[in-house]
Amino acid sequence: MKKYIFLIFFVLSVALANAQDYTSIDNAFSEGNASGLSKAFDSTVELSIDGKTSTIGRSDAENRMRSFFLENEPRNFEIVHKGESQSDIHYFISQLVTSSGTFRITAYLHKSIDKYLIQSLEIEKD
Repeated sequence: MKKYIFLIFFVLSVALANAQDYTSIDNAFSEGNASGLSKAFDSTVELSIDGKTSTIGRSDAENRMRSFFLENEPRNFEIVHKGESQSDIHYFISQLVTSSGTFRITAYLHKSIDKYLIQSLEIEKD
């Protein structure tokens, strides 16, 4: 019996240790904080807003997100699905309710040294 309890505890510990914490990203989207969001950006980001895609640097991505938040004041942000691929790419799909409508946001993150950074961000109006 003790072996089973230990095994369950071990499996849960490993699962929690590998789980990606999206709290800072969640807070940045909820608050419309482009500066806070940019801290989770990789050095270059593939940013797509309503089908217009470009690969840009972190500071340009921050400026575009700042403009986006000024035009679309966040009201609610919720991650509806998250996971990871076999090649250790983490992703989440979320819904952002704003003053001008609802957006579906998909982010792909990869590991950079000791944390996961956003390498691709897609924002589409629902």
